[in-house]
Amino acid sequence: MTDATPWVIALLRQGQPVTFVVRGASMWPSLRDGARVTVQPCPVACLRPGDLVAFERRGALVVHRVRAVTAEGVRSAGDALPRGDGLVPQSAVLGRAQRVSQPPWRWRDLRPTHLLRAWRWARNGLPG
Repeated sequence: MTDATPWVIALLRQGQPVTFVVRGASMWPSLRDGARVTVQPCPVACLRPGDLVAFERRGALVVHRVRAVTAEGVRSAGDALPRGDGLVPQSAVLGRAQRVSQPPWRWRDLRPTHLLRAWRWARNGLPG
């Protein structure tokens, strides 16, 4: 979490679209560390499986892929994670990622686990 996270969450809760830089590898390769993402606030009803959803979890801002939409909220998971996030309640959902700008590829960013996951996705499709 960065110093700006509470501000970003507050702006999204007020209905303002926000652009920010994502950190981490949970969405690799769809979102690489350093990608710029614009999130447009929206209710859970506007989300579909495959969308990127932004939500708040324990004060952190998380962007993961929607796996299912239910009356209670959404089920999501990071593309590079073996397990999902469980049920994200409607009250925690902040919006949908509308635009993604990736940083340039750098070979040093690739790890053997990334290559193994890419091979599995090519063979089996994205986890879902």
